Amino acid sequence: MAPALVGGLFAAGRLWDAVSDPIVGTLSDRTRSRIGRRRPWMLAAVPLLALFVWMTWVPPADLTGAPLVIWVTVALFGFYTAFTIYQVPHISLGSELSSDHHERNRIFGVQSAAFSAGMIFAFGSMQVVMNSDDPRGAAAGAATLLCILVVGLLLIPPLRVRERPAYQGRGAARPLRALGDVLRNRDARRLLIVQFVVMVGISVVGLLSPYLVKYVLKRPDMVGPLPALFLVFSIGSIPIWVRASRRFGKKRTWMMSLALSGLAFGGMTFAGEGDVALLVVLLPIAGFATGCGGMVSPSMLADVIDGDELATGERKEGAYNAAYGFALKVANAFMILVTSLVLQGLGFEPNTEQNEAVKWGLRLLYGALPFVMYAVAVLVLRGFRLDEEEHARIRAALDTRLAEGADRP
Repeated sequence: MAPALVGGLFAAGRLWDAVSDPIVGTLSDRTRSRIGRRRPWMLAAVPLLALFVWMTWVPPADLTGAPLVIWVTVALFGFYTAFTIYQVPHISLGSELSSDHHERNRIFGVQSAAFSAGMIFAFGSMQVVMNSDDPRGAAAGAATLLCILVVGLLLIPPLRVRERPAYQGRGAARPLRALGDVLRNRDARRLLIVQFVVMVGISVVGLLSPYLVKYVLKRPDMVGPLPALFLVFSIGSIPIWVRASRRFGKKRTWMMSLALSGLAFGGMTFAGEGDVALLVVLLPIAGFATGCGGMVSPSMLADVIDGDELATGERKEGAYNAAYGFALKVANAFMILVTSLVLQGLGFEPNTEQNEAVKWGLRLLYGALPFVMYAVAVLVLRGFRLDEEEHARIRAALDTRLAEGADRP
């Protein structure tokens, strides 16, 4: 399938993923059940995820042309729908688990590390498939293992994690008003802009690493190891960023990490044939710096949600995390479409020697673009106001309100 067609399908699926986030988020806020607001959604998503993962990676071998496009479209839209049904309640549940300013960093640090570990599996599978004499068979084997992991691991949170009974029934009565509250919140808007800009930059790692390594470095054997190096350092950095955030504050720590990420990615603009050593140095630095954002950004959003509760009396983790996911997924869809169109426009042809325009396009998209995006993110984040002192004031007011409510007959 042509790169532009593949990119268009993935971008369309990702956009649907983004649009469905607010729907699932607001509905899960309002859900009432014996086991909580979030867990029924997560349980329902697991078999759907396994089904559509299988469809995506194991299409019938005799499908070609329009039938193949239809199959892939159904598989992608089904997968992204199931992913939203699981992910939005999952991260919303994470926001509810603790009201402590710093403990939230640890909660989301573990979540970020688990997500990065899954990415290592993804890049490892990509390497196996690319090196296999039977790519379809290798993809089917990877999909089988992934389906087992989906069912085995994703059932753990809804089966083992308990929700706060006090939060049931406290979602917004009107979904559109809930989303309006998110957009009217100054700090929430700033976080959403930062996340959009950062995702535009970081998307290149997943999208273009195989292309850069294969066609610019000309080392297809490093398609898996180099991104895995990035992710290993990202996971390993999380305990360090947790301590740094406690000392310097969430905003300042994230700004430092964004600046470091931008510089590391910017240096990759100059990668050329055989320059594996350059990426071996810069990718761990970028991974180390990137580990901060996956931990501290949802933690900061959880603090903002407490501020919203003080203002509205509602608990809208689903609505806020849905808006957060919307920003991430629209950015990712944008980059999928842009990179596929740029590569095709520059004359990219798969599995052949690329012209210099394609190689420079890959370098600029992989290095210069993230450098610019991270610089913009630092400037926007400077205006975020909700620090530890302000959050302590909000929590004290909420605790007082709760105590007064409990004292009423």
